[in-house]
Amino acid sequence: MKDNKCYQNSIHLRFLGHFVLLFVIMILYSLNAAAQDIEQLQKNASVTYEKMMQAKQSAENLEKDFISAEKKLTEAKEKLAIAERDTSNAKKKSDQAKIIFEQAVNRWKQASDDLANEWGKSEIK
Repeated sequence: MKDNKCYQNSIHLRFLGHFVLLFVIMILYSLNAAAQDIEQLQKNASVTYEKMMQAKQSAENLEKDFISAEKKLTEAKEKLAIAERDTSNAKKKSDQAKIIFEQAVNRWKQASDDLANEWGKSEIK
């Protein structure tokens, strides 16, 4: 009977040994899987960081382009305002010159009429 008990203890120890071995294998597999997951997460984070830095650089470049375009627009608006003022001033001067010309024509006509009248009077006498 003692042999039978030793045999049973041996079977229990074997079973326990296999169970412990299986448990250790499962733990190692879990740790390996976790390490692989962490490695993949690190790779994803690195790729995402690079994309973020590219997006940041692109945004900064576009901001510079916007500022440059806005400056050009402001300069163009200023030039347009100056051109509009110059045009308005030129129009006023042109209108004044036309008025002065019309007044000169009217004075010349009056002077010509006065001269013609004086000649007419002198011929009659």
